[in-house]
Amino acid sequence: MRPATRLWVRLGAGALAVAGFALALVFVYRHYVPSDQAVAAPPDTKVEPQILFDTWPKDRQPDLVIVLSGQTYGYLQKCGCSFPQKGGLERRYNFIESMKARGWEVIGLDVGDVPRPLPYSPTPQQTLTKYEVAMQAMKLMGYKAVGVGKEEMALPLLEGLTKYSLQKGNEYPKVHAANIINPEDFPGSDGKSAIAESDVLTSKGGVSVGVVSVVGHEVVQKSIDRSVKFAPDSGAIVGKVLQKWTDGAKHDVKVLLYQGPFAWTDPGTGKQVDAQSAAAGFPDFHIVLCKTPDDSDAPNMPTVVNGGKTMICQVGQKGQSISVVGIFKGPKGTELYYQRVIMTEEFETPDAIEKGHPILKLLQDYSDTVRDNDYLSEMDKRKRLHATQALPKHNNAAFVGDAECANCHQAEMAVWKASKHAQGYDALAKVAKHPTGRNYDGECIICHTVGYDYKTGYLNEKMTAHLKNIQCEACHGPASLHVAEENANLKKRAGAHTHEFMASLSPWKMKGKGALPPLEKLAAMAAEKDPTKSEAMLTPAEQPVYLAINQMCARCHDIDNDPHFKLEVYWPKISHTGLKAKK
Repeated sequence: MRPATRLWVRLGAGALAVAGFALALVFVYRHYVPSDQAVAAPPDTKVEPQILFDTWPKDRQPDLVIVLSGQTYGYLQKCGCSFPQKGGLERRYNFIESMKARGWEVIGLDVGDVPRPLPYSPTPQQTLTKYEVAMQAMKLMGYKAVGVGKEEMALPLLEGLTKYSLQKGNEYPKVHAANIINPEDFPGSDGKSAIAESDVLTSKGGVSVGVVSVVGHEVVQKSIDRSVKFAPDSGAIVGKVLQKWTDGAKHDVKVLLYQGPFAWTDPGTGKQVDAQSAAAGFPDFHIVLCKTPDDSDAPNMPTVVNGGKTMICQVGQKGQSISVVGIFKGPKGTELYYQRVIMTEEFETPDAIEKGHPILKLLQDYSDTVRDNDYLSEMDKRKRLHATQALPKHNNAAFVGDAECANCHQAEMAVWKASKHAQGYDALAKVAKHPTGRNYDGECIICHTVGYDYKTGYLNEKMTAHLKNIQCEACHGPASLHVAEENANLKKRAGAHTHEFMASLSPWKMKGKGALPPLEKLAAMAAEKDPTKSEAMLTPAEQPVYLAINQMCARCHDIDNDPHFKLEVYWPKISHTGLKAKK
């Protein structure tokens, strides 16, 4: 068994004086490695379990464990279409429960960006419902504070807070944003503001944690919610909170939820206004939690600043990983131990205990709400033109369904029917669980039907059943004009036939010419482990076609939903180029 790779930053217990005691920070980096100490994975998992907490003290329990998260972006659950996938509230809950089962006291803090309206989200009500479900899930996990980000303000904020009806008086988790200066405009159910300035949390073991959250300057500039007013000097607000804490009881650990990026310079002033400058300006904070750039993974290690006194943690996108900080108090001071944990398949709920699982129930309730309110059909109001439909001569182009294609393309249809694309809708309607009913959710349907986000595309099972599954037009585009033209050609006994609309159904070709490499070359590319050498096998004529088709496929086979997608591996399974057409 090979040892885990380690990176330590350890400070002497007596080196730092913080609120009358010494504080040492211990950070641990972990790769995936098999271990008898790792969390047990389900029998059918293909992911090596992560080694967890193996460098934390073995002779004593942590006095408190803090889970740090953020940027969930409405990612309630992994889609489940391929393996492996990361993230999901179910897995996060299970992981937290596994720590509680060790006898550890756990609280959660989230930097914000809980929801995110997607371009194809059919109705703002669905986004609001997702926000409510995520907040309720975090309540079940023991979260205490959740920040306000650009995505909360896009709801807009008041609607989100109204939808999140759990917060009654001191009920957790509280929504935090200290630099919002009109909190009275966002009333809670108890008549007070639903937005907290700061909070002091005390564990059962006596650990005191001060928490304050601010919306960073970069996020303030992106806000479209004009009802939210911010203090011109957020630093002064934070300073007052710290002074209030200093004048009162001493706190073991101070946490800043910085709703902004790790690194950012204001283009207007040229000043650095980011999590790093916040940590430098307020060195009393032991933990600063901030965002990572969109589509970026969280780093394995926090950034240690202020002479080793402060750790800046980044959360990563879609809640696919979390940070865990263990607080250990002793006669020589307090130590903080760090662990990043990726939400992989090892934290799935075993079948034997699925029934009654609180997060799975929440997810099922959400799916049922989406179905019962028919959010799917609301997309009819927001459909856009397909690129083909935007062309002057093609503005009447419409999706027709695979039955029309089969009249002339029988050989191609035979390949399609043998592929997983032909069962795309049933994968949602009959196979998917955790939750069921995903065939009523636009976020899933968009990749399992034809043209859901385009004019004349799929709308619902009753009105557009002929567009279920990933059919020909999902890639080729609306084919009505091509079908009409070919039918007209068949009726002609003599004379020239026209094929004016055929080229529009292969937009990846350059002026109607070009094709993917032969299957033999694709096989060689798939066998080559070096991606640079693999792409170098393409000729100048093949490269633009390969890249165009790869980009088109990646709209659904993206890094989250299909992390191992490679066109050279997938294409041979559905190859239908040059097949004999019906005369």
